[in-house]
Amino acid sequence: MGLALLMIATIIVMLCGWFFLQRKTKAPLPPGRLGLPFIGETLEYMIAAKSNNSLAFFNSRVAKYGEIFKTNILFAPSISFGTLEANKFLFANENKLFQESWPSSIAKLLGEILSNKTGKEHKNLRHTFMAFFGASSLHNFVPRLDNTTKAHFQQFWEGRDEIKAMETIKHFLFSLLMDLFVSITKGPEFHSMQHDVEDYINGTFQLPIDFPGFAYHKAKLGRDNIKRTLDMIISRRRKDTKERKVEMYHDLLSLLLNTPHDEEGNPIRDEEIKDNIAMLLFAGIETTSTTISMALKYLFLNSHCLQEVVKEQMEISETKDGAPLNWEDTRKMKYTWCVLQETLRLQPAVEQAFRICIKEFEYGGFTIPKGWKVFWSAHRTHMSPQIFPNPTKFDPSRFEGSGPPPFSFLRFGGGPRMCLGNEFARITMVIFLHYMVLNYEWCMVDPNEKIYVIPAPTFQKGLQLKLHKK
Repeated sequence: MGLALLMIATIIVMLCGWFFLQRKTKAPLPPGRLGLPFIGETLEYMIAAKSNNSLAFFNSRVAKYGEIFKTNILFAPSISFGTLEANKFLFANENKLFQESWPSSIAKLLGEILSNKTGKEHKNLRHTFMAFFGASSLHNFVPRLDNTTKAHFQQFWEGRDEIKAMETIKHFLFSLLMDLFVSITKGPEFHSMQHDVEDYINGTFQLPIDFPGFAYHKAKLGRDNIKRTLDMIISRRRKDTKERKVEMYHDLLSLLLNTPHDEEGNPIRDEEIKDNIAMLLFAGIETTSTTISMALKYLFLNSHCLQEVVKEQMEISETKDGAPLNWEDTRKMKYTWCVLQETLRLQPAVEQAFRICIKEFEYGGFTIPKGWKVFWSAHRTHMSPQIFPNPTKFDPSRFEGSGPPPFSFLRFGGGPRMCLGNEFARITMVIFLHYMVLNYEWCMVDPNEKIYVIPAPTFQKGLQLKLHKK
């Protein structure tokens, strides 16, 4: 009995010693604070972000804790790191150490969207969408984009002395995307969807208070209404297909309904189609309208840059003789694209995103626990004076030639989850600016108009412009 007790005691001592050594040699968690119970530092971050000053949130913590710190944002313990090397590490380890992850309140609203898929399911669905957003399809869409843009300016800008530009640009993008996604340009469904998409956009990234009168609750109602409308459109589309009317539709919905997206030939489920179309309307309207509107501001404030854009677009226009723009024309708009990229550097349409750690690992001398979130922010490299000298200055020449170093400029994310609509957005924006600068001169009614973020940057008064037709 004594020998048995001695052996048990020896084993316990050895296990305790092993555990102690493991604890001692394991790297610590990053410094920082998790804030208040449950809500963490969410309110501090949202106040800073809404006032378009989220960089101050990060800078204050970097100054105190270093480049890697812990926090608690949107009810999840999170790690923030934002150097160029950290961005490379993050995007290179997608599906190895990280997976995209939204806070649960946002994920519930977004539903079965592409970015919530992982592994083979994500790969198959992304491949299906790229059949629509890929370069070969976009070649064919450019004349259609051109005609829609010209019609928009004729209807909403012609004869106006003053305009709320951001609101008008959002209407343009909604009309454009509804045409390209579901071939609807007017009528009750068009108008109800426009109202519902606006509620969906404005409430998704707000505090998740699901009670009447709160933005998050309105977002839920908006999303449900969008899906009901899409249900009716899908049912009608299937009826048209059965009656051999499918040739009249050349849009995203037809592609999704008629393209198998896995090796077994299974179609995409209706629920996935509805969620993804709703999200693409959300993302396409919010991010693209933000970037175009901000570009109009920066061009007004930097007349020498505007002159360069006008010169470039005049040279293209002189070769067209009234013909619609084509793919090759958009590739010539190099300086205009530099302007838009510099706009996205200074005012990212998507400032931050989340990944979840799918296994524990060490980085930068710290332990990053499994299940924690990584909270990355484009601002952290975009406004780095080491990467972009004099970072607050609007300078499109930063993007000429080879441009900034890889993983420093996160205009559309990075890695295998880079925004699939980035080329579509580029073409839409340069075509819009083509007609804007050739036909109008503008000035901001309030050059100091405040910008706030809900969830993308927006002008407090809607970017009020005074117009002069050339």
